[in-house]
Parts: sequence; C-alpha cells; structure tokens
Amino acid sequence: MAYVDLEIPPGVFANGTARQARGRWRLSNLVRWPNGPDLQPVGGWRPRSEQTVAGAARAILTWRDNANQRWIGIGTHTGLYVMTPSGAVHDITPVGFTAGQEDAFTGGGYGEGVYGAGAYGTRRPDSATITPASVWTLDTWGQYLVACSEQDGRLYLWTLDTAQKAQPIAGAPEGCNGLVVTAENFILGLRDRNVAWCDQADEAVWTPDPTNQAGDLDLQTPGTLMCGRRVRGATLVFSDVDVWQAQYLGGVAVYGFQRVGADCGLIAKGAAVSLDTRAVWMGKGAFFVFNGGAVDDLPCEVADHVFGDLNEQQASKVSAWHNTEHGEIWWHYPSANSAENDRYVAWSYRTDKWAVGELARTCGAPAGVFQRPILIDAAGVAWEHETDWNWGGAIPYARSAPVELAPGDRVVKVSGFVGDEKSLGESAVRFFVRAFPNLPESEHGPYPVSGAPVDVRFTARQVETQVEFAASADSRVGVLRLDLKPGGRR
Repeated sequence: MAYVDLEIPPGVFANGTARQARGRWRLSNLVRWPNGPDLQPVGGWRPRSEQTVAGAARAILTWRDNANQRWIGIGTHTGLYVMTPSGAVHDITPVGFTAGQEDAFTGGGYGEGVYGAGAYGTRRPDSATITPASVWTLDTWGQYLVACSEQDGRLYLWTLDTAQKAQPIAGAPEGCNGLVVTAENFILGLRDRNVAWCDQADEAVWTPDPTNQAGDLDLQTPGTLMCGRRVRGATLVFSDVDVWQAQYLGGVAVYGFQRVGADCGLIAKGAAVSLDTRAVWMGKGAFFVFNGGAVDDLPCEVADHVFGDLNEQQASKVSAWHNTEHGEIWWHYPSANSAENDRYVAWSYRTDKWAVGELARTCGAPAGVFQRPILIDAAGVAWEHETDWNWGGAIPYARSAPVELAPGDRVVKVSGFVGDEKSLGESAVRFFVRAFPNLPESEHGPYPVSGAPVDVRFTARQVETQVEFAASADSRVGVLRLDLKPGGRR
C-alpha cells in the first residue's frame, strides 16, 4: 500500500486537447484558487431588491453623492434607472429617448437572410454588418450621473432627483457611441472616429473658444470608438480595432492622443476594466492588458474554451467587472448555444490563474460603494454576490484533465484516498476512469472528503478527478492522496 499525492496545480487549463492539459484542472464552475492549490467555492448570492428594471440591463454603476447617499445606476436597452440602498427602483429614462435593441442582428434587421439556414451559434461568413445589442456607458460627473446609449446617441445628465428624468446635456454632440469622464473633469463624447470634450468642469460649454477649453479631434483609427476608461495619469479610449491614450496637455491643444495598441480592439463596450495604472479587456479572440505604457497580450490558459464557445453575433453583450476583494476580473459572455450571457471567465491578477463556469448575468459592479458586488440578470433582477454559500441550486466543482497513474499499458489498483479539507464533510470527490483518452469512461463516487481514509475500488491507467461542493458552507480542498497498488498490464 502506497499513498501518492494527487497534486494538481491551481487554475484551469482548457487549451488544446485533454492530454495536453494532463495533470491540470480542465473544467470548473463557481470555484477559485485563492492561496495556491487549495480549491474553494466562490461566494453565493441573494436578491438585492424585490423590484426589477425593464429591458435587458447592459451597464451598471455605483456611486456616492456629496451627502453620502449611495446610488446604483442601471442602463437597459429600453431605459435608464436608479436604485436606492433600500432596493427602490426609479425610472429616470429621458423624455424622447430612442430605445435600442435587446439583441444584436445582422444585415437589414429582422427577416434578413433565409430563416433556419445554418446551425444555431455557428460562425457565419463576414458578409453582413452586425448591429450590436444596445449598451449604455455610465459615469459620474461630480456627484451626478452622466449616460449615453449609442442607438440614441445623446449625452444625458441626472442630478439626483428621483422625481425628475435624466436630461440631455445642452450643446453636447449627438450621434455618440459612448462617453467617459476624465480625471481632469472633462466629459469626452465618442463619435465614430471623433472625440469631443466640454469645457473643464462645465458640461454646458462644447463650442471651442479662446476663453474655454472645449474642443474635439478626429483620431486616425480604422475602427469605431466605443468607450473609455480612466487609469492613473491618463484616459484610455477604445475602438473595436485599437486603443488610444488621451493625455491632458492644457493650453490650446487641451488633449493629445496617442495610439498605444493596434489590433487589440474591444469585443464589446462593457468588456474593459481599469486597474489603477492598468486596464484589462477582452478582444476578438484574445485578452489584452494596458501596462501603463503600451498594450500587451494577456496570456490566457482558457482561450480555446472561451472563444471556441462564444456566440460571435451576440458578442456585443460581453460585460466585465472587477471583483476587488478577491483580485479577479470577471467577463460574462453568451455561449454558442445561447443568445444571452450564460457563461463567465475569471482571471485572478494576484495569482495569474483562470477559472470558467456558468452564470447568467448581464453586467456587474464591484464592491466598494456597496459592501458586496452587485450583478444583474436578464430578468432585470439585481443580485448581491459573495454573500454566503447559496448558489441557486448550482454545484461548484472543478474537474481535472487525465492524470496518468501508470505508464504505457500498465494499470494500478486504487483502493482508497485521503482528503485534505478545511471543514470536513462539506465536499465530495468523483473519479472518472479511462484506459485511454478516446475510450468510454466509468464513474466512481461521489465519496465524501474527510480526514480519514475512504475506501474506493477501481483499476485505472488514467483518472480524472472532480471535486464538488454540494453543501451550502465554506469549504476548501487541498491535495488529495490516493492509495495505489500495482495492477500489472491490461
């Protein structure tokens, strides 16, 4: 009898074939690795309010006003809303607002093409323009909310009165795709290739004059400007092709713009997150990071899993948020068989590890203003996340790629295992046994993870291990040990 450590490195590796990922975790759902190899479930969630917002929510922003009142701003394809800490929802949709569309579509709109042609979710030839789903950009202007939805194209200001609707900003450019407020207190309106800004700290002045700092500039980009993000010392402006850095110069020029990355454009307006001096985003087929000076590729160990199962027509719905407590960036995206966000990919910038899973959320806001992150689902329900250990019926788990227990055609007999778990009895293990990667598998378990040896009986050459957390409780699993005996040849 010999106990052998089943040491699986932290994080998911889901590129290439199963054999190329041998010895690594290959699938996961609602788990993370915060401190090396110890595996634990993410926090659960609970409803934030009994009230919902109408339409598909694609943007959310939390902030405090000067009286320390907290607000949640939510933009949907049909309107604009604010939610108070008590959960009360107020409709502040501007009068005359032009509603957008819930889903992206190709060509001339509904009815374009032959109904039923092609398999759902498969890639189509690049022969028609995709009109994206409607996504707001939201920001704060001092203590107020500013907002823009590209199908409407106007910039709006809301001044904290729930009895009043958001109002168009007089003199602001129309036909905007989005907006961002800079650290120097300018609103940038983004139109195709043009960036326009108001006078410093004065949203009413947009016409350039020697007495103000309003202005605009056409960028030499082959793409379309989408959104902006503040980083320390600069503001990034993203297009669907490249990324520009806006640097405050003052004087007559006011702002200078420098391209800091090419062929690294955003996949969706909500897919970028700022991290102090850095920014991270999902592009078309890859992830990228702005490191304070230039754009670099962000190596991703789950890229095949994500981009191989992405509904490209609905990619404009991809949305990202910063899980500040755990040092993670989460992206929510629609899988190939779904028209709505139903999957996520998470990157831990503290450990440089990745995780994937299933979670139906359309957008999210980090903790900070509120104690917990707030995410919205497709039904317009706001959820507090990282609250407890209730996952709405889902089972957090991680499953490994094949771990070879014996070389060549030799096998071993597994007669037991010993768990390594923080709170014993809250997790379980299943073993999936194959002789070779393409042969049928047999399942053994589940077995409870405990501090004492657990009897199991199977013969294997390679085994895939699945750790799951069925109980609604905090639990962490470390290194499992298998009791192995030589089993000869098959």
